[in-house]
Amino acid sequence: MNVEVGSRPVSLSAELSPLFAGIPLSDCAKVVSRAWTTMIKPRQTIFFAGEPIKEILLLTEGSVKITQLGEDGCPVILRLEGPGGVIGSLGSEERGERCSTAQALISCEALYWSVPTFAALSERFPLLERNMIRILGQRLEVLECRFQEISSVRAAPRLVRELVRLLQIGRRAYDALEINLSREE
Repeated sequence: MNVEVGSRPVSLSAELSPLFAGIPLSDCAKVVSRAWTTMIKPRQTIFFAGEPIKEILLLTEGSVKITQLGEDGCPVILRLEGPGGVIGSLGSEERGERCSTAQALISCEALYWSVPTFAALSERFPLLERNMIRILGQRLEVLECRFQEISSVRAAPRLVRELVRLLQIGRRAYDALEINLSREE
């Protein structure tokens, strides 16, 4: 099923994103029809930590790195998101600001909703809110596992695990898989 977002058709499928898991296609179409599309240039910063949360993004193409600054001022990669990934999340009423920075690794396309629009859609479609909570819970679980890895697993096996994770966001380029990260990252 295709839905017009702005002037562009967006293909809806069960695989579009975990955000739409279990939601009927007709309801997904209603949610997506309230979104805008945006193009994001390679290395463009989407938002910075500390900024107010004004929108929720759903990546439809490309990949994004989510970082926080370490004590030494160097960015630490928390996660990499590919197509279907939710970039940012709703803040609580008390704390409506970003806790991380998001930057495009390559050219990206995303759907985005203003926070009030997304909140209204979440009330209208409770499965949308449930799915957002699941996504946030999965992020927490991954961070807990990574913390455990850093604390208890030697460097070589950690490196292998990370390379396997990176395969999920890489893109095919000729006979290789391209991952747009620097050596330091």
